[in-house]
Amino acid sequence: MINIPTVTETMRRINSAITNLEHPRDRIMLEVYRDHWIAEVRNDMEAIMATLPEKQVSYRFDGIGLFIPNYLEFRTTQEARALYQGAADGDLPMAGPIEEERWAFADWGMTFEGVNTVIVRGKSLHIQPRPLDPEQLYFVRWRSISSHPIDIDRRLMLGEHVFGGAVIDVTAVEREAVDHMLS
Repeated sequence: MINIPTVTETMRRINSAITNLEHPRDRIMLEVYRDHWIAEVRNDMEAIMATLPEKQVSYRFDGIGLFIPNYLEFRTTQEARALYQGAADGDLPMAGPIEEERWAFADWGMTFEGVNTVIVRGKSLHIQPRPLDPEQLYFVRWRSISSHPIDIDRRLMLGEHVFGGAVIDVTAVEREAVDHMLS
């Protein structure tokens, strides 16, 4: 049986990391990241948008094209809202637990490196030549690295530059796996 991580486990590790960070600036950056991530997990559009500036952002998605088939870049908060709204309109969380996470902090923001997980329908995945049932739920794990420019004073994430790595696992699961993941 596949081991599906939980949101509670991830939240516990992030909160522990925040507590153990030496510099207040680094703690703020990881708090902003955490708040943005958990809002994605909950498909909470208002909470997601509360972590972003009012007008301008910097978003880039590059790499394996797991969910976005090609390179994507945009610079307005309105475009970010449209991307998130499209994901939130589904009946599944747009994000899931993370594993093997590591962060690095700088004066401009932070980076994340680790393993992302999510449960999605086959039709949401752009990985060929795998024959996936479009309506089947799949647990997916993949490596990624992302940079997150952060405005410390306003406690806002100014964007995301996400580089998707190799797919580690794509496993068919039942609906109960979503409930487990969210626990």
